[in-house]
Amino acid sequence: MQKSVELLAPAGDATCLDAALRAGADAVYFGLDSGFNARARARNFRLEDLPEVMRKIHDRGRRGYVTTNTLVFDHELSELQRLVFAVAEAGVDAVIVQDFGVARLVKRWVPSLRLHASTQMTCTDAASLKWAAELGAVRVTLARELSLGEARELASEAAMELEIFVHGALCVSYSGQCLTSEAIGGRSANRGACAQACRLPFDLIIDGVHEELGDKSYLLSPKDLDASRSIPEIVESGVRAIKIEGRLKGPEYVAAATRLYRIALNAVTDAGSKPAPSDHEFATQFYSRGASTGFLRGTDHQALVDGTTCDHIGIEAGTVIGLEASGSRKWLRLVTRCRLSLGDGILLQGRGSTLQELGGRIWGLRVAGSEVKSAEPTPDLWVWLGPDRTVAPEFSGQRVFRTSSPALEAEFDRVISAATETKVLVRASLQGKLGERPKLTFATDDDRRVEVELDQSLLVATTVPLNHTAAWEKLERLGGTPFELHELSLNIPTGSILPLSCINRGRREAVAQLLASSKRSHKIVTSGPLDLEFDWPDQGRAPAGLFVTCRNLEQAESALIAGADGVYLDFLALTGVGPAIRQLREHHATSIGIATPRIRKPGEDKIDKYLLGLKPDSILLRSLGTFADIALSEMPEPQAARTEHPTRIVDFSLNITNTVSALEVLRRGIDAFTPSFDLDTSQLEALLNSELARYAEVVVHHAMPLFHMEHCVFAALLSSGHDFRDCGRPCEQHTLSLRDRKGVLLPLEADVGCRNTVFHGLAQSAADRFSVLQNAGVKRFRIELVRETAVQTRILVMGYRDLLENRCSAKGLRTRLSESGMAVVRGSLRVIG
Repeated sequence: MQKSVELLAPAGDATCLDAALRAGADAVYFGLDSGFNARARARNFRLEDLPEVMRKIHDRGRRGYVTTNTLVFDHELSELQRLVFAVAEAGVDAVIVQDFGVARLVKRWVPSLRLHASTQMTCTDAASLKWAAELGAVRVTLARELSLGEARELASEAAMELEIFVHGALCVSYSGQCLTSEAIGGRSANRGACAQACRLPFDLIIDGVHEELGDKSYLLSPKDLDASRSIPEIVESGVRAIKIEGRLKGPEYVAAATRLYRIALNAVTDAGSKPAPSDHEFATQFYSRGASTGFLRGTDHQALVDGTTCDHIGIEAGTVIGLEASGSRKWLRLVTRCRLSLGDGILLQGRGSTLQELGGRIWGLRVAGSEVKSAEPTPDLWVWLGPDRTVAPEFSGQRVFRTSSPALEAEFDRVISAATETKVLVRASLQGKLGERPKLTFATDDDRRVEVELDQSLLVATTVPLNHTAAWEKLERLGGTPFELHELSLNIPTGSILPLSCINRGRREAVAQLLASSKRSHKIVTSGPLDLEFDWPDQGRAPAGLFVTCRNLEQAESALIAGADGVYLDFLALTGVGPAIRQLREHHATSIGIATPRIRKPGEDKIDKYLLGLKPDSILLRSLGTFADIALSEMPEPQAARTEHPTRIVDFSLNITNTVSALEVLRRGIDAFTPSFDLDTSQLEALLNSELARYAEVVVHHAMPLFHMEHCVFAALLSSGHDFRDCGRPCEQHTLSLRDRKGVLLPLEADVGCRNTVFHGLAQSAADRFSVLQNAGVKRFRIELVRETAVQTRILVMGYRDLLENRCSAKGLRTRLSESGMAVVRGSLRVIG
């Protein structure tokens, strides 16, 4: 029997919560104003209002999930505990988490509280799902970059519920792996403060030359996700929940999107009608950047990013085919594909930097020479945008979008107002014996059950006896409540009677008890002050030194000659890694390590096996799946056995920001960890002001990896290919950079798996804090290279070696780098506050 699929809707505030419930959501997810949620800019809900919010949700038989899906610092753990206790007491159905430490603490404090692993945890393969389960998660929101086929494969193996996003904004970067906001403005996406830098315009630089792209400038701004037409396949896949994005959007969007997917799900599970064109139109009109199926149908680099827009455009209405002046009015001639009416908002698409987009409301419409109030799709429609809009001839040939439609919005208001809110179905039972007071039982599908003893006894009927129809008539009077009578079992002696007023009173008492049963809570096991006893691992720590991550053999050779204690090879071409290791070992008696890919999708574990088969001396574990394979093997290993494998370092991409999350990985056979790049100077030093320092490998020089993407800019803009099979591999022929609005060049590199990483154009340095970190006990330091030449690599390594051994100061190093054309910034290490 097919299990039902949960429809999960966003609720940024109380009005959106009501919209989601009325439109048919099975569950809602929302954040609290006390923090720890990935949409800090939403209005969110006050912690003191949480019990009432959950009562409203539970009265209607729905579920409520609280987002605690950000990274947490040590000094915030007491506040986190306060929030979790409030969540438990309010009877929240689940919390959504990203941070390993948060997950572990929640299960320690409140074992019965369900955990859902956020998409921010970057779960992309079977091993990462098992790690989430190890932390206590019973559901995982898969990365949005997985196809439906991959989700189906994981669902067939997973011993947990899987959830996918089906509608709303798509991040171009893997969630949990975007550091752009942190690097540029100290507003971490992993801390709920995404600045949406991916929606900004960029220039494309090919081999050092600016490439004119016409009307394309929003090169990293994906279309919105719309999988409403794929619901039958999603239901069949084994996915247990579908999720709508949008905690920053308004109630109209929430209602329209939720209603669309409610209809689509009902059409599959109840054989109802499929969504009508108007249902899709409602959802698109309220907010859309254009629609795509994202990665659900596989990778298509030509379809994901349109490049011409970054904001709401609504519905594509047609194309400009001419202009005409008639008196004081300047009319646009359009070929249209949707209805347009007076008062509609429309947008004329621009053309890069040469033609700015133009928006306005429709003041006049003309069809066949006559002015009209509304017009259906036509090949010849004339539109006047009013006296304040001057339309240039260059707009001819440009697309037109309907950004708003008062008539459609009013129509939707009528539809949603007339909609009957989904009721909680009640199964009733009335049973008893003659001379005794019967019992009335109400039970619901969400496991509520109450039993009421009526206040009068069953007697022998002297008139018409009580029958099923009469009892149903009294018990179905549930108007004004969240309930609807679904079935009635009448088990009383034939020929008996009971006053109908008695049944009415019993019904009212049963309803009151059902509503009272909506108040739930979870038992708090640890109720005292925060008490974290840290049990430090006893394994030998990784050897000290200065290590360098290199992207080619020339960098690696130069780094080792300059005095690096070891290198990590992070090559695009896997075929070059083996020969490089052999060549380096012939000339250097130092540590030769490997960096694994940052993402591991189903089937890509073979890449890790190949890399480990090269017998590296050390390995940077960059994907959750790669780490999970080690974490979930038989641990801990004896010390003797540990010498047989490479030194294992969990990298920054696993987002370690607190002591609890650090210990979660260190107890699993890991020798060292790299703290998250979400830590500024004071936060990093606070984290390492403990025993953790001796297990840390701190990156002291690197160009911040801003976006890590499944989307390939090389394929999208330098080919007509849809994926690696037909793109022609332009990544092997060209060097790409993006140029931002401030003129900074951002290197763009292709990685293993045809993924792309955009790096910051300026390297950040922790030189100022080198001595503080050393004094704290940090022994391992790392330099990350991107496009540095062999000469620049040598200067960098020698400079940091001198700093490490007190032969130069931080100021002297910065001067030396600046004179060599490698000026550095503090970047995310500055103290933001």
